[in-house]
Amino acid sequence: MQIVIDIDENLYTRLFDNGGTDAVDMLNACVAIRKGTLLPKGHRRLIDADMLWDLYHDNGYDFYEALDDVQTIIEADKAESEEV
Repeated sequence: MQIVIDIDENLYTRLFDNGGTDAVDMLNACVAIRKGTLLPKGHRRLIDADMLWDLYHDNGYDFYEALDDVQTIIEADKAESEEV
């Protein structure tokens, strides 16, 4: 299962960079997970659509060139997508 979550940068820093957590931070992390977006099994790669537009429209790439060069945010769920 893959989930995309939106978490406050300060909370992330407290959880992962500072090495200490408290109950409120853990509760806030759990709330962020609960509000997350579940990615469907077998999803394709998730890309930066704005970057795709910029490459295609503003920088003169042809569409397939832009699609090859656009930044991948999350890789495809290959194990699941191969079964489909």
